[in-house]
Amino acid sequence: MELYSETLTLDPSSHQKHLKIPLELDRPYDELKITFGYSPKIVPEAVAIKRIEELLSDYFRPEDSPVEASGFLPLVNLITVSLSYNGHYLGCHHNKKMPQEIVISEKGSSAGFIPQAVCQGQWEIQLDMHCLLSPTCVVELRVVGGDRA
Repeated sequence: MELYSETLTLDPSSHQKHLKIPLELDRPYDELKITFGYSPKIVPEAVAIKRIEELLSDYFRPEDSPVEASGFLPLVNLITVSLSYNGHYLGCHHNKKMPQEIVISEKGSSAGFIPQAVCQGQWEIQLDMHCLLSPTCVVELRVVGGDRA
């Protein structure tokens, strides 16, 4: 059963921020499947070069050998999914693969997540924008509760 589905359009104002998405379950399920993806993965080169050049002096001294910003390309947008249940952190998986499918169940969960019975109550998905520098980034998020036959 589909519990949540949304397409979000984000921009650099979300860079290094977190977006909390509450999800109230009114009944238990055998498993929870979260499908997640975003595009673009790669920050446009002109935007990336500008941002890298702004930060080079934070990591290299003027007396060091010259460092070319292009040597750090490609710059990748990185958004991850964290999950909690009734205020208890269940995990996160830092993964650049797109799309991602995260499965939560009492018998076992996807890498990075604690096995957890999918009970009635307050769940929270958190999108963590570690790097979001593209002018726009479209995020697809879908949550399905499943029962085994």
